[in-house]
Amino acid sequence: MIFKDRVVVITGASKGFGKALAKELLSEKATVIITSNNENELKATAEELGCGYYVADASSFDNCVSLVDYVQQKYSRIDVWINNAGIQIAPSQLEDVDVEKLHRLFSINYLGYFYGCKAVLPAMKKVGSGSIINVNSTAGLSGKPGLSAYVSSKFAIKGMSESLREEVKDTNIKVYQIFPGGMKTDIYREQVPEDIDAYMDVSYAIELVMKNLKSKNPELDQVIKRPVQ
Repeated sequence: MIFKDRVVVITGASKGFGKALAKELLSEKATVIITSNNENELKATAEELGCGYYVADASSFDNCVSLVDYVQQKYSRIDVWINNAGIQIAPSQLEDVDVEKLHRLFSINYLGYFYGCKAVLPAMKKVGSGSIINVNSTAGLSGKPGLSAYVSSKFAIKGMSESLREEVKDTNIKVYQIFPGGMKTDIYREQVPEDIDAYMDVSYAIELVMKNLKSKNPELDQVIKRPVQ
């Protein structure tokens, strides 16, 4: 995949993995637009990186549609859409999961991805090409005790991505998934894992992601495990 002069949208990119990915894509001469619902943080990041930005709540379909409209009006097209916005809640047994937190988790982690795909697909179909990249997690590959809520949201992304891939298989629209293991980001706001020091650096994951995406035949589903210590 060539990123030079491509228009790329990244959700949840004011910090963490999304911010690091935006920085790397800018170095490839892509036109990058980052989004977040935190205007102050988003604006500061955009100024730091030197890229475009648009304030949008990924869990709002109307916001996703407005984002697509904005980018199309300003840049004429959207070549790559990266769903990245996500949150985590403190680990707990299933019966102890707070229902309100569960709904918020799914509204961002799953519906945010679904809405993003739904909003951008018409634009990509209109020009007959595009790439959608869903940043998932190794939590979306197997069950984990104490993480039923988070794992379920990631399994949902996997199912949606695979279904969408089948729907567009006869077009020039590609659907990719990235499954990184635990990374050292501030997603763990409610409870930081005890072994966080063993988690991978974001830079390590970004290096592998870019290597894959820039290859002639990128893996559609890229799993990134922690490096062996």
